[in-house]
Amino acid sequence: MTTTPGRRSNAGASARRQGELQRAAERAAQHRRAKWALPLTAAAAAVTGWAAGTVTVWQVGALVAAAVLAYGVRQTYRRQHNSWTSGADGEEATARLLAPLARRGYAVLHDRAIPGSKANLDHLVVGVFGVALVDSKNWQSRKSRIVITGQLLRYGRYDQTKALQTAVWEAQQAARVLGVPVRPILAVHGAKVPAPRGRTELHGVTVVEAKKLRGMLAGLTPQPGWDAARVTAVEQLAEQRLPRHSG
Repeated sequence: MTTTPGRRSNAGASARRQGELQRAAERAAQHRRAKWALPLTAAAAAVTGWAAGTVTVWQVGALVAAAVLAYGVRQTYRRQHNSWTSGADGEEATARLLAPLARRGYAVLHDRAIPGSKANLDHLVVGVFGVALVDSKNWQSRKSRIVITGQLLRYGRYDQTKALQTAVWEAQQAARVLGVPVRPILAVHGAKVPAPRGRTELHGVTVVEAKKLRGMLAGLTPQPGWDAARVTAVEQLAEQRLPRHSG
C-alpha cells in the first residue's frame, strides 16, 4: 500500500511545480519593474528626506528617507497570492491525514494523471467501501466563509458550483479507467462546513471538513465483493492506468 505522507508521497507535486513556475515569472516581472521603480523611489526618498530635515533635524530627514525607500522596495517585490502553491499545501495536508488509512489496509494514491487530459486526480482512496476521489481545497482566508443555500455552495463571494462539477467529472474519469463506481469528495482545509458533523452532500459530491475526512472514510459501509484482495487489485490497476502526473 502507499503509505508515505506529504511531499514524499507525490501529493501536490504537479501543483507545486506550477506554483514554482508562477513564482519565477513573478520574480522576473519584479526585477524588470525594479529597474525603473527603484531609481524613482530613491529620488523620492531623497526629496522627502531633505524636506523633512529642513523643517526638523537631519536625523528625522534620514529616517523619513529610509522609510520611503523601504516602502518602495517592499511594494516592488511584494508577493502575490499563489493559488497553485496554496493548492499544493492543501494536497500535502490531505495526504498526511490519509496516511493512517494506508497503514490500515486502504490503498491511497496521490496526484494521478487522467489519461487524455491535462487534469489530475488529487487523491484516490480504495477500501472495502469501494473507491473515493478526494479533491483538496485549501480555503484559509480569514475574511471568507462557506455559505450553503439549497444546493448552492459559496466560499466568500465565489460560487463553487464549478468545483463540485469538476469533482464529479474527475470521479467519472477515474470510474471509466478503473471500471468501478467512484465517489467524489471535496475535502476542505481551513473553512468550516456549516452542516452537521462538518459535512454535506451537494450535486452528488460529499463536502467535508478535511479534519473529519479520515473518520468519514473509515466509517463508510463495506460493499459486497470488496475485500482485501479486491482493494489490492484495484490499487494495482490504478497504478498502471493512472500514472503520476507530470505537469
